[in-house]
Amino acid sequence: MQKNGPSLAAALEAPSRSIRRRQDKAAPVNAEIPFAVEDIFFSRTYEKGHILFGNTLFQRISLYSWDELYRQPHNIIRHPDMPRAVFWLLWDTIEKGEPVGAYVKNMAKDGRYYWVFAIVTPIEGGYLSVRLKPTGPFLPLIAQEYAALAALEMAHRLKPAESAKMLLDRLAKLGFRDYQFFMAAALSQEIEARDKKLGRAADKAAEYFDGLASEAAALLEQVSEIVTGHADHRLVPFNLRVHAAQLGQAGAAIGVIAMNYDSLATAINTMVVSFSKAAEQLFAAVNKGLFLVDTAKIQKETSKQFQAETSTMVTALSDEIALLEGQRRSYDAKAAEGLCAILSEARRFKEACADLKVPPLPWRRPTF
Repeated sequence: MQKNGPSLAAALEAPSRSIRRRQDKAAPVNAEIPFAVEDIFFSRTYEKGHILFGNTLFQRISLYSWDELYRQPHNIIRHPDMPRAVFWLLWDTIEKGEPVGAYVKNMAKDGRYYWVFAIVTPIEGGYLSVRLKPTGPFLPLIAQEYAALAALEMAHRLKPAESAKMLLDRLAKLGFRDYQFFMAAALSQEIEARDKKLGRAADKAAEYFDGLASEAAALLEQVSEIVTGHADHRLVPFNLRVHAAQLGQAGAAIGVIAMNYDSLATAINTMVVSFSKAAEQLFAAVNKGLFLVDTAKIQKETSKQFQAETSTMVTALSDEIALLEGQRRSYDAKAAEGLCAILSEARRFKEACADLKVPPLPWRRPTF
């Protein structure tokens, strides 16, 4: 296997080198390139998605040399089976400065495929993509959904944004309220499956956040039922006024009741809206926290693997190690911030519950 240290270091010393013409790609082959569950590979790109760096595993799995990968668009490894909707969602998220996760089917230089779960995070001047082998229960379902969506894109010449909406609608039907909910659940499942295959104990922090996510989802369903129940009573004041008008003078008392009920209903509606919003914000904070703590875990392992890899290279790529370590520390901090955000949203939701006299979410203190 070709070592990437010296040749890539030379490439990094020549940033003005013109972008090479993309290599001709083979036709897709219905055969998979295997790699181990413990393997993690990554790449770093410019803001426009052109490859600047990656570890040795990225080269080995993609079958491209570094001379072929350097400064090429990351879609050099895109498989034609992938719906454009996924990449539209990915770019829409990271361009807002937010991390994103997605199942991606890639194609190696010889036409064979390999699935990954990719975590893409913004860094200064570009993006960092960390990929692991998906072994969780979502992959078969996602492969089926992607195939159906890609066929629809081709048949109806859908724009990426149109296709992305269809994907989100489909995920909603499968029980995922939004994409953040889906990617947090997917990454959590992948880490759980990966730890089991590697004989590792479950991560306590990730396990705690995962439990919170389940509780937040159940809570949101209960809040939805409360909101629906309240909506059923919105016409009561109107019906009372109609009844009072039909009774004439005899209905004067009912008219007064209708006015009072209307005032009360308006006040309750304001509280219900606030209550519902607080529940949604808590739900979003929990899922964001879950994704951040899982991302921090994978980035920590990526940094460890890369440091072991570079120790055997002729050229020590200390800048890349420092960048990975910096990103790891950043997401450790973001995970902690995520917990603080959850606690803040939980307090806000508890206050909303008190306003409506609804029993609050049973809260479990972290034990890690």
